[in-house]
Amino acid sequence: TGNSVDRDYAVGLYEALVAAAPWLEDEPLAGVHPNKGLTPSAGTLLIGGRTRLVLRVPDSRVAACEVLQGQALALPAPLHVGNASPRELLAHPVLHARLVVTGADDEGEFLVDIGRAITGLDLDCETIVGRRGELRIGSQVWPGFSLMLHGLSPEESLRVQAHGIGLHRKLGCGLFVPHKSVAAVGL
Repeated sequence: TGNSVDRDYAVGLYEALVAAAPWLEDEPLAGVHPNKGLTPSAGTLLIGGRTRLVLRVPDSRVAACEVLQGQALALPAPLHVGNASPRELLAHPVLHARLVVTGADDEGEFLVDIGRAITGLDLDCETIVGRRGELRIGSQVWPGFSLMLHGLSPEESLRVQAHGIGLHRKLGCGLFVPHKSVAAVGL
């Protein structure tokens, strides 16, 4: 606690995780959620006692995550990993991803890419595209958008949570979590 990380910490976090658990690199369904509990401060993010590291991994990899318990991941400030507490995915009709990156630079192209992804995952749902955002990887900037999916069946909800949508899942993109309702966004 009391240490800070750059706002674009995703690559450094992933590299630190792979150094401690090399299997992450080859696991196609692994994802690293954006850390919860980081506090913005003067161009950086403060790591506090409530900062949470959340990995999305298939059931077959849950035990392998235990190697991370007790590790101090350098970001360069240390992020101390506590005890793992596995959680099952919960089916929810409304899901939200903070940032989905498909390679598209504008919203129209993004929607085409999302349509293909939804078809590929055999989903029958509605989409709401939110704010534009970006992922920085070194000098590269990957544009993306927040995305809400609603009207999902329980099976569809679990499928999209397990697979995600778009690129850079291991850097926090395309990972969906339950959202209260579509009414929260004014529909």
